[in-house]
Amino acid sequence: MSGYNRRSTLFLERLKETILVGDGAMGTLLYSRGIPLEANFEYLSLIRPELVEEVHRDYVRAGSQVIETNSFGANASKLAAIGLEKKVRAINEAAARLARKAAGEECFVAGSVGPLVRPREEGGEVLPTERREVFREQMEALAEGGADIFLLETFSDLEELAAALEVARRIGLPAVAQMAFLEEGRTREGVSAEEAARRLSLAGASVLGANCGSGPRELLRVVGRMAAVSDLPLSAFPNSGFPQYVEGRYIYLATPEYFAATGREMARAGASLIGGCCGTTPEHIAALTAALAEIRPAARPRPEPAGEVAARPVPPPPPRATFLDDWDRRPVVTVELDPPRGSTAPRCWPGPRLSPRPGSTPSVWRKILWPVSAWETSPWGREFRSGPEPRLSSTSPAATAT
Repeated sequence: MSGYNRRSTLFLERLKETILVGDGAMGTLLYSRGIPLEANFEYLSLIRPELVEEVHRDYVRAGSQVIETNSFGANASKLAAIGLEKKVRAINEAAARLARKAAGEECFVAGSVGPLVRPREEGGEVLPTERREVFREQMEALAEGGADIFLLETFSDLEELAAALEVARRIGLPAVAQMAFLEEGRTREGVSAEEAARRLSLAGASVLGANCGSGPRELLRVVGRMAAVSDLPLSAFPNSGFPQYVEGRYIYLATPEYFAATGREMARAGASLIGGCCGTTPEHIAALTAALAEIRPAARPRPEPAGEVAARPVPPPPPRATFLDDWDRRPVVTVELDPPRGSTAPRCWPGPRLSPRPGSTPSVWRKILWPVSAWETSPWGREFRSGPEPRLSSTSPAATAT
C-alpha cells in the first residue's frame, strides 16, 4: 500500500473503517435521457460531456462516495468495431476528467475497465501480450485523467482479469477486481466464487468482488462465499433485477427500497464497497446510502486455507420431503399462481382457501416463472422459500388448480 499515492492509500484505509457507497448504472441513465441503446455510451464523454458529467453529479448528490468513469467498453478491441480505436486515449482521459470534476475532493474516482472483445473467428483468442497492451492503453489514460483506483468489472475469464491486474500493478494504482457470476455462483467460464477469490488475491487485487450477473440475491451469496476464503476487502455492485420491455422502453421494476435492503445484507455479509450495476439509478443509491448510514464493516472470520477446506469431509444433506413422497398413496394436487405484475409484494399466501375441493389441501404450490432468475431478483421473490410448506409473498389474485 505504501507505493500508492495519497488518495489511493486513503481509499484503502477508508474501506477498513466504513462502508463506502459506489454509484449506479451509467447506461441506464443515459438511455432514460434519450440516448439510444445502439449508441456508443463511452464516446459521449467526448461529444456530450455535459450529459455524462450531469449523471456523475446526480450520483454524488445521491450519496455516492466512489464515482466510476464512463469508460467500461473504451478499449481498442471494442472501439474498433465503430472505427474509434484511434481515440482510446482521448475517450478515457475525458471520462476520467469528467468524473474527477464531478467528484471533487470528497469522492473517489474509479477508472472503469471491462473485458475485451474476443475475435469473431472460431476459437479466436487474444494473446496475453495483446491483452496487456490493450489494457495498458486504456488504463494509463484513465490514470492520467485523474482516476484514484481501477474498477475492473464484469469479467468472466480469470486469465483476462489477471492480465488487467498486472497492468494496474505496473501503473501503480490499486484495483477492485469484480467478476460476473451466474446461477450457482459461477461465471460464464465456470469459475466458482471461491476459486476467483483465491486466484485474484494471488494476482494482486486490492479488493475482491462481483457485479452484474444474476441479481442481488445470487450476488449476496457470492459475497459470503468470497468472505469465507479471503480477508481482502469485498465489493458488491448488483443489478436492479432484470429489465422488462414496456411501451418501447426497457424498465427495471425492482424498487430502490428492495435494492437498499439487499445492500444492507451484503454489508453484513462482509462487503465494504457497495454500489449498483444495470438498472440502478440515483434513487437506488440514495436509498442505499440511507440504509448503510449506521453500519460499520462486518467482522470477518479468519479465512481457511484451501487445503483445510478441501480436506474437510462434507456430510450428505438430510433427506428432504417432497410432494412425490405420497405419489402412490393419495392424489397429488398442484396449484399454479401467476407471478405479480407490479413491484410491490404484500403477503397474501392463499393457503387452503384455493383448494380445488372441500377438505383437501394442495401438497405443493408451483410457481409459473419465466425466467426463473427474474423471480429471485424481484421484490416478491425475496421472501420465497421452497419446501413442503413454502412461505410466499405475492400480489397475484389468479390461481388455477390442476
